[in-house]
Amino acid sequence: MVRQDLAAYIPLVVAAACATLPATRMAAAQEDEECLRDLASCDLQERKTHLRAQIWSGSCEPSQWDALPRRGYPIELVGGSPKVKVGPRAPVHFLNGVCEAHRPDGDVDHGLHELEKAATVGLLPSQRNAAALFEGLLHCQKLAQLEDRYQGELTTRLAPREQFCAHRGMAKASFTRVRWEGLEMSYDTTAFSLTGHAESMAQCYADYLHGGYDATCGVVSSPSPAAIDAAAEAVSRDILADYFGTATEDAPPDGSAIPPLKAMLARKIEMADSSLKESAALVGGLVQKKDLLVSSYQGMASMFCLPGSETTGLCSGPLPSAVARLHEGYERAVLRSQTILSFVERWVSGLYEYQGKDVRVELQRSHAGLRDMLARAEAPAMPNEMTLLQKLDLMKRDMAFLADRSAVESEILRRQCSIYFCEIRNRNRTFFTNACNQIDAVAGRPLKDVNALCAADVAGTVVSGTQTAAALCTGVGLPSSYVSNTAMTARAVDTCMSEFHP
Repeated sequence: MVRQDLAAYIPLVVAAACATLPATRMAAAQEDEECLRDLASCDLQERKTHLRAQIWSGSCEPSQWDALPRRGYPIELVGGSPKVKVGPRAPVHFLNGVCEAHRPDGDVDHGLHELEKAATVGLLPSQRNAAALFEGLLHCQKLAQLEDRYQGELTTRLAPREQFCAHRGMAKASFTRVRWEGLEMSYDTTAFSLTGHAESMAQCYADYLHGGYDATCGVVSSPSPAAIDAAAEAVSRDILADYFGTATEDAPPDGSAIPPLKAMLARKIEMADSSLKESAALVGGLVQKKDLLVSSYQGMASMFCLPGSETTGLCSGPLPSAVARLHEGYERAVLRSQTILSFVERWVSGLYEYQGKDVRVELQRSHAGLRDMLARAEAPAMPNEMTLLQKLDLMKRDMAFLADRSAVESEILRRQCSIYFCEIRNRNRTFFTNACNQIDAVAGRPLKDVNALCAADVAGTVVSGTQTAAALCTGVGLPSSYVSNTAMTARAVDTCMSEFHP
């Protein structure tokens, strides 16, 4: 019975073992593909960034990332070959920049270029902070390279100084974008750490980003509040001593050492006393004039209203009585003239008709229309409005101005074109390129992708429709030698600016 049970048990064990092998292989496969299957296990997360030494163990090229481990990066099979799945968990430009930033012989310019591109493709918050930190450290490496290359000529020669100041400003801007509370970084090697990067940043501030280079780079630093308070206190102390005198100052026996403010106040008091005396005399004169005016008014009022006449509602003085008589006579004369005119109008009715229409009515209308037209020509219809004659005169002046407008606009446009093609594009082409590669704060993309005037080829500088800045500027007379892709020498730029901006 035992043997039968054992015989039956052995196939079950073998079957279980055979069933376990595929499960074990499946578990291993899932472990290798853990990042692709579960994004929460990838090295790059929203709140943390884990970097492996394998990233900078070889060349900093996109083909290098297909060999990254599956447990940390999304790797999928494409045509039987492993390929990294590009996206937020495997941003190619970010990996290229991280590679250059950690290699001992990394290409600083390539690293900066890749990290700037990475900022435009939608990094996760933690990687965005890491990219800003590495970009600032690469700018610091560039500052060290410039100092080693030019030594004492770094701040005296124009081109090195402009490069130094540009990288210095970009380093400050990059470090400012780092949100340290959202930056969690770890390594699988002890050669690097977030603490080490922070120390490198602090050393960069101590070497290049301190205020000692502000004057060289044209940065005006305001004094501290404590310095402002100290200067104000020192100046006020001197001024108060001059005006009020010092507390320990003893006046000589003759009393001549009077503080200026006290002497000034004494003079003001004397002036006030003198003004008061003159004001009293003026008030007396005004009282006399008031009395004369009241008496004159009373004498004149007696001509209009007799005392006690106001109670009746009408004044009964000499003048109102005379005016009332004249008004009555005028009213009688008007009534009589109206009666005569009405009689004459009825008498001549019918003598001025033509084809059933009264000719006098049409003449009156024509006369009224002509009078209104002349009134509109000589006087404005509304307050503060120009008359018709003034409007015609203004139109004549505007037409004369517009007749010569093209020459003025062409001259202005030629000046603007010379500034753009000579001064901006060719005075320092490296600075122009770096400035156009900066990220536009509003659009979130490089400036060269937003503004066509940043195009490297002048044929791409579209300003409206299909019209380019090159065609527009040559059309207004700017020489074609200036409107080209060929780099200009400093002397050529000076010649161009002196020609169009004497």
